[in-house]
Amino acid sequence: MGLLEIQQLTKNYGQRDVLSSVSFTVSDGEFFVLLGPSGGGKSTILKILCGIEKADAGRVILAGRDITNLPPRERNIGMVFQDYGLYPHMNVFENIAYGLEARNYPKEEISTRVREAAQRLGLTPLIERIIVDLSGGEQQRVALARALAKDAEFYLFDEPISNLDPKLRAQARRDIQMLHKTRQKPTLYVTHDQNEALAIADRIAIIARGKLQQVGTPEELLTNPANLFVAGFLGAPAMNLLAGELEKNSQGYSVHFAPDFSVKLPEVWNESLQGYEKSKIVLGIPPAAILPTASESGNRVCATIDFIEPLISEVIVSFSLPGGRTGSGTFQDVDEASLELGSAIEVGLDSDQFCLFDPETELALLRGQ
Repeated sequence: MGLLEIQQLTKNYGQRDVLSSVSFTVSDGEFFVLLGPSGGGKSTILKILCGIEKADAGRVILAGRDITNLPPRERNIGMVFQDYGLYPHMNVFENIAYGLEARNYPKEEISTRVREAAQRLGLTPLIERIIVDLSGGEQQRVALARALAKDAEFYLFDEPISNLDPKLRAQARRDIQMLHKTRQKPTLYVTHDQNEALAIADRIAIIARGKLQQVGTPEELLTNPANLFVAGFLGAPAMNLLAGELEKNSQGYSVHFAPDFSVKLPEVWNESLQGYEKSKIVLGIPPAAILPTASESGNRVCATIDFIEPLISEVIVSFSLPGGRTGSGTFQDVDEASLELGSAIEVGLDSDQFCLFDPETELALLRGQ
């Protein structure tokens, strides 16, 4: 069974920690996405996986074999990079065949593998064309065909569609997913585009500041972020993070923000908050938890509409809230004409979607059962 294991990878450049004990696994047949902002450590992980750089500590295990110190040619990884890595003086056939020739496959097997990969990706009519004569989308498919022709133990995609025009990206994603389903090997896809990650991933690892922030399914990351970074990074718009004072009374807990702005917390939080001894807390409110009508929610707040962005199936509305705070909601099934910039609106808050965070540790509090 194929399995990629990243174990406690650590990398320093001088006094700067680029990676700090990063660990995760990618299972056979899993499409795993590494997501994070620029400078977060994604590229360093890629270089270590490919053998371009060595980690200061940690191991890389692929299908039960320790490849940490193996040279790149002995790692049997199928790779597709942002710049495709094609040879401009070669034609399509020669580019797809190059890796197989380097591994001394028989000529007849090389021809069979190349033509099968080209056929799967619609490149057969272009098989004799020189790379420089191809469009960006066609070159991307050649890079995918080269990876498909190779019987790799692990597939790595480094922002492979970021250079394509928007119209070509959807087709490119389908091609990549086709390759993944064909091979059913561990696949690691690296991107800084969260919409792309959420659309295609089985699981996502978020990395920032050289540390692994959280690993989970797209749904898990959006509904139960592990810390303030994940909560503020994912989503368009991201979760609303409001710092306030935790208060307790005979009816339970609430978060106080301003004289006319407090939010009651549901009973599910009581057990967790009994051991929380701090007065400061951060309330996370997903945009979908802000409702366009206050009648259906026990928590209500008066806000002023600052911005309206109509989309195909929803409307993003940004508000000014009491106490100088701001927030954004995603409204569905609402008449856009009923919303007016600068007007006052009373909105409801769906407390079942709330998250809570410790502002000092930045970690999420766990809901009770």
